[in-house]
Amino acid sequence: MTNAARTSDAAETLAQQGRIADAFQLLTSAASAGDGQSALTLADWRMAGALIRRDLAEARRLYGLAAALGIADAAPVHEAMLANGAGGSGRHWAEALAMLAARGTDDPAAARGAALIAAMKIDDEGDPLGCPSGVVVHEAPRIERLPGFLSPDECRYIAELALPRLSPAVVVDPRTGNFIQDPVRNAETIGFPFVHEDPVLHAINRRIAKATATSYEQGEPLQVLSYRPGQEYKLHSDALPPGNNQRIATFLVTLSDGFTGGATSFPRLGLELTGEVGDGLFFVNTDAAGQPDAAMWHAGLPVISGRKLLLSKWIRERPLDLAGPPGRPF
Repeated sequence: MTNAARTSDAAETLAQQGRIADAFQLLTSAASAGDGQSALTLADWRMAGALIRRDLAEARRLYGLAAALGIADAAPVHEAMLANGAGGSGRHWAEALAMLAARGTDDPAAARGAALIAAMKIDDEGDPLGCPSGVVVHEAPRIERLPGFLSPDECRYIAELALPRLSPAVVVDPRTGNFIQDPVRNAETIGFPFVHEDPVLHAINRRIAKATATSYEQGEPLQVLSYRPGQEYKLHSDALPPGNNQRIATFLVTLSDGFTGGATSFPRLGLELTGEVGDGLFFVNTDAAGQPDAAMWHAGLPVISGRKLLLSKWIRERPLDLAGPPGRPF
């Protein structure tokens, strides 16, 4: 075991003993002395906000320090935070792309990401120069299809990121607000929060924001859903109970082909929709008064054969609060 690993392990042991101040000081001193693993551990603590105060700006600095000290796991997180601006010091898109290109010399996935971004119609900040026009499927409540929203290569990239990380899907318990497993939704899913939102995903999230006339900051983390034969998402609403920074809209993109069944059904509107690879589907979840719209209850019908992969993104009424739990020390 290296000295760096021993220091991080010692800090974890101190934390388990309730000696948070001693653990924090040990990691801070070691990181300042050039211990990359301690910098990464401290960055993770700053990000989580469970043991010490959450501080995204400091987490971003520490991930950068750890990466500069040769900790490979820190580089993609720092890169993501530079791209999306988490941490409060603004977006540094060009720097993020330079990091991605540098990692691409040894990492085929990073090289592929850099190639995908080079093929995108985006400006120097990663914002789309345009996006496919929507086709109105239903006027009120609003449902639009966006053919070819993602390229086949973009769909494959997202699918390949998601497949090794899938886990059973959850839903929000309306009584507690907690995420729980429920028979209403028996698919698998993976989310990509901002620390795992690489520049490709970030550029796609900004494309979704433009297509929906919302801001990037209103979007929940991108998710990928996987449905095998017999799996489904039974009739439900994507809206939250009132008063919780409402989910005003949903954006879906079909990522795979070769499956049957699996249509997105709006039974109260008499609609069943299935997209081709790359096709987007946008719909609102609330009425003109901002209340959950009962007409927009929908279902992901059971897949009959093959595997359906779907990008899913919920859009909130206001920007998300990333501040984390208050009241922690340090």
